[in-house]
Amino acid sequence: MDHYTFEIAKIKIEELLSTVETRTQQFPSSWQPQEVARSIWEIKGYSRLFISYCLSMIGQWFDMVAIMVLFGYVWQTSSFLLAFIPIAYALPQVLFSQFSGIFVQKRNKIILMGCADLVTVFFTILLFFANTPWLALILLALRSFVGTVHFPAQQGLVHELIPAHLKLKAVSWNGGVNQAAKIIAPLIGGALLTLLPAKHLLLFNAFAFMISACLLFSLRKIIQTKAKFSQSSRENVDNTFLNQWKASWKSLYRAPTLMIVLSLNIVGMFIIQLVDAQFPALFQLVAPTKPAYMTLLIASIGCGSVLTIYIISKKERFVRLERWLSFALLSLGLGFTGLSFLEKDFSLSYILLLGVLCGIGTGISIIITNYCIQTIPQEDEVSSIAGIYQSLTSSTIFISPLGGAYLIHLFGIQNIFLVSGLSLIILTFLPFLMNKKTAIYTFVKSNKS
Repeated sequence: MDHYTFEIAKIKIEELLSTVETRTQQFPSSWQPQEVARSIWEIKGYSRLFISYCLSMIGQWFDMVAIMVLFGYVWQTSSFLLAFIPIAYALPQVLFSQFSGIFVQKRNKIILMGCADLVTVFFTILLFFANTPWLALILLALRSFVGTVHFPAQQGLVHELIPAHLKLKAVSWNGGVNQAAKIIAPLIGGALLTLLPAKHLLLFNAFAFMISACLLFSLRKIIQTKAKFSQSSRENVDNTFLNQWKASWKSLYRAPTLMIVLSLNIVGMFIIQLVDAQFPALFQLVAPTKPAYMTLLIASIGCGSVLTIYIISKKERFVRLERWLSFALLSLGLGFTGLSFLEKDFSLSYILLLGVLCGIGTGISIIITNYCIQTIPQEDEVSSIAGIYQSLTSSTIFISPLGGAYLIHLFGIQNIFLVSGLSLIILTFLPFLMNKKTAIYTFVKSNKS
């Protein structure tokens, strides 16, 4: 009897100790504190990663200025060859970004991005010595192919490093740098062109990517990235490239909010790209003696975008993402519609207002899209979803401008600006209709079951 009582007491003590251990794991004690980062800059290694991203963005825009000047003024190429520049940039991304996203998610993203930066430096130096436009186009395409790993790797790395309550901050900072680089780099590049030959701007790009690569390699031991699938993915997905690609698309279809946001953003970009490259033609028509007005419009778009991103960065999270994207499309639609009504002797304040309006829409759409990619997919799907998105958005870069140029030739530039603006306004209502359809489908399905 005493032995039986002793065994019961032993079991009770073991249960009590197990309960205490479980609660200790869930609620860390005061002598085992769990540090929670209050800012993205407190995360170990993130500041170097962010500087690397800034350098690569600024270098890319320096590079763009150099390429346009080389083709347009130094080599004086035809409009036919000029049309191949966006194709050389975008076609490798269209063809390979989806597979790069799958390739990236199984490997060390820090090492991969650093190696890509070094190869980018190599091709940029070769581009400096290129003496014909066709050789330059081939090198641009090869360099763009190497760069397809950057966006999915960067998205996957941010997802791994940044806790949920700081993801919006990280997305906002990255988006702000991207937009600020579009303003700062062309201005500095234009000033440097008065002192240096255009080709030397390519060396600035090579130097920026070299420093970026050094910063990334210095993070190898500081940041430990996840280079494998989760256990559930290994069980459910055959490790062939084709099956992983199919699984990425299936995961996209299983997330209605992500599907709606990315689809609307891609359609919106397609509409915008119809006229985005035609601002010089529009201002040549309505302000032939005031070329500075076009640069002021572009600068106001950038300023509006950066200011919007700064305001959004104060938030901790987003809800009702489709409605935010609808507001972004509405702002862009109103801006483009307003530009279609420009006449000679228009007010400068009117142009600046339209530019800020377009900038607001641009800033919100950038943040919403990247926030969705960061927060909605599962952890091992972020890179592959980012690759799919990069591939589809790149396809709009060289398909839409050609179609837009043909439509402008047929109907006139202001009419196409008007059609683009109204199309974006109409597009703002689609999220509400799609959500309503999804709700009806769910209701019917639940009643049947």
